[in-house]
Amino acid sequence: MDALSILCIVLAFSVIAVTVAVVLALKEVIKSARRLTNRLDETLRQVEVTTEDLRKTNSSIRSVISNVDYAAANFAHLTDGVKHFRGAVDVATKVIDRSVSPALIGFAGGLAGLKTAFSHIAQRISGNSGKETR
Repeated sequence: MDALSILCIVLAFSVIAVTVAVVLALKEVIKSARRLTNRLDETLRQVEVTTEDLRKTNSSIRSVISNVDYAAANFAHLTDGVKHFRGAVDVATKVIDRSVSPALIGFAGGLAGLKTAFSHIAQRISGNSGKETR
């Protein structure tokens, strides 16, 4: 064999070796790309789950806030009712102070006077007027 044939054979083997090396390198690149794609898919699924959880949390927070608004409105309504009721109680208190209370005081004074009068009459009738008993 001459030198040119040997050179062609060596070049053919080197082309085959380079081709095998390129194929193995491309195979590893494809394998890495698949792993990267799988990790990216998993990350996107986790982002979707997190987004869904945030949406549910946001919905829950909105319902809680609407319930708080409803409770605040009820409390304001209750406060207004208490203010109006307090006005009625103030009127009733004034009526009691100005009319019922003096009438009760007069009635109590009349009862005390009647008791004293009956006691005095009873003592006169029984003959114990002015005598102390021990």
